[in-house]
Amino acid sequence: MSAVVCVGTLIGASICVALGVVRIGSWAIDRREEQGTKAIRDAAFVAQASAEVRR
Repeated sequence: MSAVVCVGTLIGASICVALGVVRIGSWAIDRREEQGTKAIRDAAFVAQASAEVRR
């Protein structure tokens, strides 16, 4: 009985670690996309402000 519990615990722990790795990867990808979006948004703001100053 204790071997079954041990194997079940190891499988559960492995699943938890795998889910954690997936969440960290997803967070890193989202963060990188957020930085790219921020750069585009900032460039658009500067272009709009420059166009308004020229008027």
